[in-house]
Amino acid sequence: MNTLKKSAGAAADLTDDLIVDILSRLPAKSICRFKCHRKKIPQTLSGFFYPSDRWTQEDPAKMLPDFVGILGDEEPFSDASLTFLVGYRSIIPKICCNGLLFCLCWKVSPSDEADYVVCNPATEKWIVLPESGDENIGLADYFCFDPAISPHFYVFQLIDADENYRYIGDVNIYSSETGAWSHKESGWGDELQLAYRGAVFLNGMLHLLTNDFKILAVDTEGKKWRTIPMLETMTVSCFCRGTLAFIGQSQGRLYFINMRDYDSGEWIFKYSISTAQIFGEKNLMLERDYALVAIHPECNMIFFVCRCEDVLISYDMDHEHLYQRPFLPYLPYVPFFSDSLSDRG
Repeated sequence: MNTLKKSAGAAADLTDDLIVDILSRLPAKSICRFKCHRKKIPQTLSGFFYPSDRWTQEDPAKMLPDFVGILGDEEPFSDASLTFLVGYRSIIPKICCNGLLFCLCWKVSPSDEADYVVCNPATEKWIVLPESGDENIGLADYFCFDPAISPHFYVFQLIDADENYRYIGDVNIYSSETGAWSHKESGWGDELQLAYRGAVFLNGMLHLLTNDFKILAVDTEGKKWRTIPMLETMTVSCFCRGTLAFIGQSQGRLYFINMRDYDSGEWIFKYSISTAQIFGEKNLMLERDYALVAIHPECNMIFFVCRCEDVLISYDMDHEHLYQRPFLPYLPYVPFFSDSLSDRG
């Protein structure tokens, strides 16, 4: 595995023991002031949201999300099923980005209508997105939010340029700052096919992967477009077999290829992991036999699901430790306690 690195503050390198030692030397008044602002402190990965059908026994048309924690502590919210989103019979989480959930919600009435909703499970604040108004076929939707850059979130809607080959066309961008959609002509070129395996919001840009191993990037205003090629001699051992690949982010890096200098385009290899190390078997195929779910945002740990057993597997790449949990997760969740979303009403 390889990474694409951006600059990070020195505070990110402080260990927990060092932080505790620093806090223990502060006066009580400073500690109290620090406690008042604790909700603004960046949180760590708490667990995974996933779509669940355990409610269908009482109502076949009902589907609500559920949550599995990985810290063993109390959940950072009181309603994992998101029932505070009133007026909806089914809530399907699509994307989770820095504490906000992007969901497809089917209405109670009319039952054939649905909304895209953005919510914060920690504060139970939520808003309904307006329709883009574009009658062209949508290829994919991506939700992006980074409170370290902006309090606003963005939704990217990729348009299908060719129904037969599903090439990436123009892009519609929604901004919560303006509350409106804008249409942008693609700056990536023609005949690019989306890989549908991972999307990363990093340095204020959405990063996507194509079937021919190019990484595409666009900023939130649709003004800056990038195409990042892979090494021609690259051998993908962990995240790619045949024509399959995955991208993610951790510790301020874009994971798939390690690029020491983001702007220079220099690729450097970092990790190589075999399926035999993780599953004890060879010749396994990504997506057929196992699925890569996420990369931990703060350490070199990856999360897999073994499809044959529905088991969540976490692998610590630095220490080569393997952990297993019986479950099938989907969306990694990091709590965000700020009231950045307004109530629907």
